Amino acid sequence: MILIRKISLQWLLGLSVLLAYQPSSWAQTLEEQTVLAALALNIVRFTTWPAEPQANMKDTLNFCVAGDNVVQDSFARIDHKPVGNTSLKMINLSRLSNFDLCQVLYISQVKQNILLQVFVELKKRPVLTIGEGADFAQQGGMIGLENIDNKITLHINLAVAREANLNISARLLQLAKIIDK
Repeated sequence: MILIRKISLQWLLGLSVLLAYQPSSWAQTLEEQTVLAALALNIVRFTTWPAEPQANMKDTLNFCVAGDNVVQDSFARIDHKPVGNTSLKMINLSRLSNFDLCQVLYISQVKQNILLQVFVELKKRPVLTIGEGADFAQQGGMIGLENIDNKITLHINLAVAREANLNISARLLQLAKIIDK
């Protein structure tokens, strides 16, 4: 039990360091997107899925990425990283479809009308949605990553996560701005 607490504390500390990362220009370069990928990995580690989808995960957790080549290249660096008893399997989506493959969906720079359609399609489904900007969470995504004064701030839409039966760790919630509507 003490070992688990130490490991959790280490991940939380690592997450705090990532949140304090100061990029020169938000989400423009491979380096900045790589930081977002590492942050997304830690977010996944602080999330639990309901029993049924978790049983279907077996040895891998499918992490789908919708974004340009820079985004997809940066997220490729976290492919096969461990998450609990499973490991990540990166899936690059050229189109925002086939969500049945995904337990996690990271969306970068998508038009608002398309984004809203994705949120309608995923409503109440156990797919953790992560995107860029506070408005991502306000519009119906679960976790938005926003650059405020050159620091990454998490915005978590707790109501949407609860509708999908996803449990986000209280430790992660303490680091975030909560949107509960």
